[in-house]
Amino acid sequence: MHRLDSLKLKDFRLYSSLEVTFGDGVHVITGDNAQGKTSLIEAIYLLALTKSHRTPLDYALIREGAKFAKIEAHGLSGGKAAQFEIILSGDGKKAKYNHVEYKRLSDYIGLLKVVMFAPEDLIMVKGSPSERRRFVDLELGQADRHYLYHLGQYKKLLKERNEHLKALQKQRSTDYTLLEVLTEQAIHYAKKLIVTRETFIETIRPLFKKTIKALSGEDGFDITYAPSMHEATFEAFKKKIKTDILMGTTTIGPHRDDFEFTLNDQPLKKVASQGQMRTVALAIKLAVIEWLKQSRKTTPIILLDDVFSELDSSRQQNILNHLDDKAQVFITATTLSALDDKTKQSTKIMHIENGTIKGVNIHE
Repeated sequence: MHRLDSLKLKDFRLYSSLEVTFGDGVHVITGDNAQGKTSLIEAIYLLALTKSHRTPLDYALIREGAKFAKIEAHGLSGGKAAQFEIILSGDGKKAKYNHVEYKRLSDYIGLLKVVMFAPEDLIMVKGSPSERRRFVDLELGQADRHYLYHLGQYKKLLKERNEHLKALQKQRSTDYTLLEVLTEQAIHYAKKLIVTRETFIETIRPLFKKTIKALSGEDGFDITYAPSMHEATFEAFKKKIKTDILMGTTTIGPHRDDFEFTLNDQPLKKVASQGQMRTVALAIKLAVIEWLKQSRKTTPIILLDDVFSELDSSRQQNILNHLDDKAQVFITATTLSALDDKTKQSTKIMHIENGTIKGVNIHE
């Protein structure tokens, strides 16, 4: 199990300084827009994955006028007591676990497991294949260190191969032997990525279908793996060599995979309503939580940012009913209207105004 017992922020976003303690179960963070609700769970997300879900720019996370930002927390990692720390500065990013700095961020990722749903996740459903690959890589990466390593090696070799393809395209090089070597090395990792992704989708698929049925009462939703190539072989790459040189880039491989959402066998983004797409985005995240519990024997922290927006009251209640009662959950909301009396009785409610917690109410 993963849990946070306390969190400290120093010069993060609009927070000059914040110390807060948490408990088990559901935490609801209320407040008007732009008061710091999302920034609070963004800090938890960053503490786990070393990056924000809102911006790729680390300097944007440091409070204006400050030289660095610091996020520190105590809690549980896999059921064991742990301390986490992230420092952002102009010199880069530092990640510490139990006071030991990790030189490679990839070795740190996964020590604190979280699953987040945010409004930005709609782009996973509506957007390009790269957005869906990012989702799969993120969830697999924090659960499987081998996958994260294989992905990093593949991307490194892909960059080298593309640079050499551009050199061949512009006739700055005639070294086809190097192209073959880079291709063989890339294939080694491509095979591992394809197998892991295929297994992940086949495992999560029934969980996703069951979850969306529970949330919406609707059938017909599905997710499938649409790989660029079903098997990574040198012959498959060889067939594309002329095209690759002409284009100056690698035109097949795991970096061009897709993961297709459908409704009644039709592309989801063509036939689904905004509400249905939002439910799909939430359902796949809840399915990931169940996958982590079943295949990795662990319960992640659940972060739900503005989850009730644009959903009717019945779907809002279905979400609350579907949450694991053993998981630590953080929900941002502008009001408490979506919570029934039973939920309020077991919920820690925090109200935030301008980066300050104005009230904490734990219903006993």
